[in-house]
Amino acid sequence: MNDAKSSRFRPHASFHFESARRQALLEGVKAWFSGRARHLVPFEAVRSHLRQQHPLYLGVELAPMDKIVGSVGRYQEFTRNFLPLHDSMRERWVEVEAATMARGLPPVELYRVGGSVGGLYFVKDGHHRVAIGRQMGNETIEAHVWAFESPVQFDPEASLDELLIAVGRQNFLERTKLLELAPDHDIHFTAPGQYNELLAQIHDLQDKLSQIDGEPLPYEDAVMAWYEMVYLPAVEAIRRSGLLVDFPGRTEADLFVWLSSQYEALSGRYGVDQLDQLTLALAQERRPSFLTRLLRRLRQPTTND
Repeated sequence: MNDAKSSRFRPHASFHFESARRQALLEGVKAWFSGRARHLVPFEAVRSHLRQQHPLYLGVELAPMDKIVGSVGRYQEFTRNFLPLHDSMRERWVEVEAATMARGLPPVELYRVGGSVGGLYFVKDGHHRVAIGRQMGNETIEAHVWAFESPVQFDPEASLDELLIAVGRQNFLERTKLLELAPDHDIHFTAPGQYNELLAQIHDLQDKLSQIDGEPLPYEDAVMAWYEMVYLPAVEAIRRSGLLVDFPGRTEADLFVWLSSQYEALSGRYGVDQLDQLTLALAQERRPSFLTRLLRRLRQPTTND
């Protein structure tokens, strides 16, 4: 009886699928022009960067549709708005939607990364139910939720790189307590993975200073030693040098990590033994001659007051 009941809705479901496919094509064009992410966020990539690896089951909740941004294993089958990307998905879509219209929408299974405010959801099971619920205009969906708690507030429109940067920053701050130790710090990156480089530097400095002192150095002391003896002098040199002009869209922290990665190869060439000295040496080499700077100024248009 249920099968006969749901079969009556199959023509409507097929029509809705065609509409969703047209919307997906249009969304793809918009994403191409805007440069925004088109696909769902792969949960595996995010989870590998989380400090907490075992989620807490929260029970059945109403999850906001606009906060569901990713997928466990099926991120290439739907757009960011859960529109179908392949015509081969028609039969499953029609089957699920027809059953939903006949009997209602059973709960899906979701992972949440972040807190109840500002967290984002990833579909563990029920991708088509989420997609169909969105097409129906539902603002929430009933879901079994497992949470990876974090104080980070995520932007639902963020790309995978932006999400990984946010997770990396939170991990860094939790590990170093730098937000408490140096509230005015301004360490931000434009690419994921860079905070791990800073953690590695702090660990190496802690080992070196512990060997010099002959006793273990507390981690927080190592953090402040790195920040005051390594990071701040190098960043001040970056500011004085003007090197950041050659890296539009990047931050001082981006350039700091790049210079750190080049230090061993270039320190001998420039005869320096500190990262800030290398920064100034590179800036001096790249500085245009007086004649070049004069010609640039002469080419600039003049304005009449």
